[in-house]
Amino acid sequence: MQKADLLPPINATVGDIFEISIPSNLSTGYSCLLSSMPDCVYFVESSYTADQPAIPGSGGTSKFKFVAVKEGNGQILFNSVKFSRPLEILDPTPMQERFVIVKG
Repeated sequence: MQKADLLPPINATVGDIFEISIPSNLSTGYSCLLSSMPDCVYFVESSYTADQPAIPGSGGTSKFKFVAVKEGNGQILFNSVKFSRPLEILDPTPMQERFVIVKG
């Protein structure tokens, strides 16, 4: 199994809202999927923005927004997945791993 990119930890205080941005390319059928997160954060929303100018096959950025809800720490893990028809998630690959530390 491929190892996910490990980036510096995210330090937050209870009530903070933070966002994680990951390069993606939805036009090729591959997407970034939130796979796991600790109970000290809640997932708020995700969005995708295509690179400009938007050219078929060009990439973009997937953004994931979280709120820190209580003291704690843990891993937020994202996988790269390819969607196929019929809809089925194929070959989940670790994409990015972030460690979050929430203080009161």
